Amino acid sequence: MKKIMERVINEITDYKAEADLIYSTSKSLSMSAQNGEISSYKVSSSEILGVRVIKDGRVGISYTEALDEESLQFMIKHALQNAEISEPNPNERIMELTGHLADEESHPEPEVDIATKTKKALELESVVKMMDQRVVSVPHNGFSENEYKSLYLSSRGRSTSYLDKSYSISSSALLDEKGKKAIFYDFNLAKTFEELQWSKVTETSLFHARNLLEEETLPTGKYEVKFTEDCLKQLLDCFSNFYSAKSAMDKVNPWDQKLGSEVMSKDITIVDHPTYEHSFRTSLFDSEGVERRPLTLVKEGVLQSFYHNSMTANQFKTKTTGRASRSAGSSLGISGTDLLIMGKNKKELPQRYLEVIQMDGLYSGANRVKGTFSVAIKGYVWEYGERVKTFGNITLSGNLMDMFMNVDVVGEGLEPSRDHSFFSVSLIFHHLSIAGA
Repeated sequence: MKKIMERVINEITDYKAEADLIYSTSKSLSMSAQNGEISSYKVSSSEILGVRVIKDGRVGISYTEALDEESLQFMIKHALQNAEISEPNPNERIMELTGHLADEESHPEPEVDIATKTKKALELESVVKMMDQRVVSVPHNGFSENEYKSLYLSSRGRSTSYLDKSYSISSSALLDEKGKKAIFYDFNLAKTFEELQWSKVTETSLFHARNLLEEETLPTGKYEVKFTEDCLKQLLDCFSNFYSAKSAMDKVNPWDQKLGSEVMSKDITIVDHPTYEHSFRTSLFDSEGVERRPLTLVKEGVLQSFYHNSMTANQFKTKTTGRASRSAGSSLGISGTDLLIMGKNKKELPQRYLEVIQMDGLYSGANRVKGTFSVAIKGYVWEYGERVKTFGNITLSGNLMDMFMNVDVVGEGLEPSRDHSFFSVSLIFHHLSIAGA
């Protein structure tokens, strides 16, 4: 494949253009169960080669899923034509980088036959149903394994290689007791089949679904609120534009003029950490072949940096932070890696607070420019260190910027989200608005 990519690059440079190529291939197996049988079984694979051409300050994108000579020539021609008709963009250039970077992760494991995988996939439904007669269905369940490989090559001489394999399982429990229904969903990721936590996803789904059957509404008012790591991750993902230089360019980042200013409580520091030792998967370089390093976004409440690729860095006359994101068939974008929320000046937990374990409709109720949101939530009421009530059928409304100005650190260690891509100290947000009874 490397020789094909080198030949494509050479042909494009003959047209006095710059270019970079991304080649990716994937293989996956997935299955899920309903009514004691495998209801979905899919084996799939894909292969794609994409090119980004830059000529006379104009960018053209094209890709092909076939690697025969005719398809390669069509891709090259199409990319050059797209560049000719695109608007000039002098800030987007191929990085002046050379050398090779490799991020190839492999975990040797014994071969697992398809019969074993099928048996375990069926248990994601059957075990939940056996554990509680009130379970009417397990609507979300499944097993999957995925292999992914990618190569990068630029006309400047930078190359990278990436290899990864992962497994995932999920289960849920939909309970019905005298017409009252409750559901909860859980999942688990692993690098080998043996590491999958089958009982964890079934037991967690059933535990919370049972509790949610007892949910009650709460009086409308102001509450102290704690989010699980997964819910807090969802909230920050929804407002990821706050850290994006591309969003600042597009005038949809409310912090675009806030660099060096206090945007959060002085007790909060947020770091984007691509090589954090407890992450599920590290990320050594970005989609432009730039080596990634930890990036402090907020330090003691003060905004330090945005996510930058080379284009936004050129626009703002700064350096890329190695957060470029591009697939074989897409244009240059931006994305972060794993977030760490750290804190200081630990306080005691309040005597009474809400713990949010489930949010529904977050994106539909969010204004990503203003930072406001309104979301249906479920969870637990805690009093004096004990869980005393399950709540639901209420709506939480707030503003992300205000929330992080009015927050207390109530833990010390960093706790992970279920996918181990987000880590945070325990936080209590004060006086959030709840609409209930």
